[in-house]
Amino acid sequence: MNLLTYRLLCVLAGSLCLFPGMTMAQGHRGDVTVAVMHDKVIALPAGGSGMEESLGLNETVIVTEARGQTAFAQTSNRLLGFSSALRRWTDVQLDSGEQVGRHHVLPRLILAQSDRRIYGFQEGRGHWTTEPLGIMETVKQLHGRGHVAVAITSERAMAFSSYTGGIFSIPWSPDEKVLSVEDSHDACMVRTSTRLLVFRSQSTEWMEVK
Repeated sequence: MNLLTYRLLCVLAGSLCLFPGMTMAQGHRGDVTVAVMHDKVIALPAGGSGMEESLGLNETVIVTEARGQTAFAQTSNRLLGFSSALRRWTDVQLDSGEQVGRHHVLPRLILAQSDRRIYGFQEGRGHWTTEPLGIMETVKQLHGRGHVAVAITSERAMAFSSYTGGIFSIPWSPDEKVLSVEDSHDACMVRTSTRLLVFRSQSTEWMEVK
């Protein structure tokens, strides 16, 4: 156990002693934990030492979340994704004035949206993928449960898979309305007023059923 990991565990243990009613979330074996200490974001994989990412001058952490093998942090300047498989943080810079809205963290991927882009992170590759939004395009929903996450926008559905990595879109037809979105471990199904759309985790295109 290195010094960084020891200090982090001491902080967590101290918090429990100071606040008896406070409990630590118990995840499955292999889950990663994320914490912020001073000028660093730290991911603590199960059975390993802490992996830190230093913050820049005046950079602040807005939100963090971890699930399964994946950890996420949003700062004032960038998005950070942590891969337990590769034991490293990977970042993607935000534009000046870019506003990040929703994010969805799954055990093997991250899907996040801003007012300008959709962001997808593959835990297995430690890699970010981005897709720009149209000038008037707005994100309505984020969905996902297993190896697939989907963004529903005013103009299209966009799927991101932990296997294939790209962001794959299918546009709406005129007056088409989204009725429901259903998730499974390896697929996502979007039911609209005119058709049924399915995206599978190891696919690179939407399947359409009318």
